[in-house]
Amino acid sequence: MRTAVYDAPIVYTAAPEVAEAAPARDVTARKVHQTAILLLTVGALARGGAGGALLSALAGAVMLVGRFWWPADVFRQFVWKVAEPRGWLTARPVAEDIETRRVARVLGGAGLLGIAAALATGRRPAALGLGLPLGGMILADAVANVCALCLVRYQARLWRYRILGT
Repeated sequence: MRTAVYDAPIVYTAAPEVAEAAPARDVTARKVHQTAILLLTVGALARGGAGGALLSALAGAVMLVGRFWWPADVFRQFVWKVAEPRGWLTARPVAEDIETRRVARVLGGAGLLGIAAALATGRRPAALGLGLPLGGMILADAVANVCALCLVRYQARLWRYRILGT
């Protein structure tokens, strides 16, 4: 009989040989984190001004600081320490390579801080220019497990292999 860990779908975000060797990670916490960041981003863009800048700066800080220091990722901490133990959410471990997602998280956090700076200085079109594609990428990853940076990295590795043979 198989356990729930083995019945979970496997999401390949890197080359298959990397994903197979990758440890299982709780994607429930990642999905909650992505949803919260997306809601903060939408709220920041809709509100604009100083209030929007504050929301975007908060989301950017959670992404950047939480990447290097796990306790700062308050959304994942909520899932791990409150929602899963109380049975509100169920952990769903999936084998995936998270190194590219970590880079994407730093880039996304920097983008959110850029949105905050644009909103704080009254440059709403610049904030929308940064925020709409960033929000779209977060939404694609949260809903359909499409990591844009993972796809770019995969394509670059594929082209390197085709050109150099390595």
